[in-house]
Amino acid sequence: MSLDRSKFDKISQLLADSVNTALDALSPILGAEITAQTQPAAVHTIKDTDYSAVTPALYFNIVFVGDISGKAVAVFREIDLAVILRLLMDSDSDEIEFDEMSLGMIKEIMSQVSAKLSGSVGEFFGVDANASISALMQFEGNNVVANAFGGKELNECATVNVKYEVGTILKGKAAFSFDEMLVSNLTKYYEMAGGNDEAQQQMTASSNMQSAAPVNKQNVRQQSQQRPAGNTNSPALNISPSSFPRFDTGADDGMSGMPGNMDLLMEVPMNVCIEIGKTKKKMKEIMNFSQGTIIPIDKQAGAPVDITVNGQLIARGDVIVIDDNFGVRITELVGSAKNGMG
Repeated sequence: MSLDRSKFDKISQLLADSVNTALDALSPILGAEITAQTQPAAVHTIKDTDYSAVTPALYFNIVFVGDISGKAVAVFREIDLAVILRLLMDSDSDEIEFDEMSLGMIKEIMSQVSAKLSGSVGEFFGVDANASISALMQFEGNNVVANAFGGKELNECATVNVKYEVGTILKGKAAFSFDEMLVSNLTKYYEMAGGNDEAQQQMTASSNMQSAAPVNKQNVRQQSQQRPAGNTNSPALNISPSSFPRFDTGADDGMSGMPGNMDLLMEVPMNVCIEIGKTKKKMKEIMNFSQGTIIPIDKQAGAPVDITVNGQLIARGDVIVIDDNFGVRITELVGSAKNGMG
């Protein structure tokens, strides 16, 4: 089996944009802005795919499940992963060992990357797409990609090479290869999702915005079921403006912009949390936690505790004991005018 170049060209940019979007998952984890540069995916046999720019490296397999199925292999340079580990552990050491613990930490991060990768592809076509990954392993050449994709080095794959930067700390490189099944599935959904011209226009707009927006909000599986068998030419979509009923507000009850019937809102449950205190620790200190470890917090003994509702601080109080349970006696309301508390 070989990939149809004329069809592949139509989704090569989608693969590149999805990889770009996936790397955004690193930003909140590492606490730094991520910028990435990708080129449209290129097709080669697995044997002829060039990974020299990202070796020595570690890799992990990605298995797509759901409406879009197939496999991918993500290859990251070892030196880049060592820098990421140092950021996570807040370590100044130049010696980073890829032991079971550190590989587990990287896997958790890459799980977020793969989830965003599959989510980006699924969002583009309006279908369900999820991904799971394997443990990280030493990249030993193109044969590991062949084994992940079925064992034949002469099979073709689509590869996206990416350069990314983590703030001013790291300039990294990686490669994402996608097997024939995944590329064929994406091509099929591309053709089902509105036809060549429309999908191409959507893909171009997606590329300019660096995000993959859905081609069609309806699930393309429903479109395929409604399309007569044997019809290979996708009909033009006729989209009419939506019309929605008007919702009038009730009488003025002192809450501008709120519906008149407040009883429904009054029955909504909310999470009330009591926070004794908090602190910040480096990753390496957290990894050394064990039974009996004492963790100092930023609250003095006898100081009032914070009372939050859905994460919003509303009051402070003193801890008391009621029968066999702890309780809190409110001593101060915080921002009562803003919170609507008297």
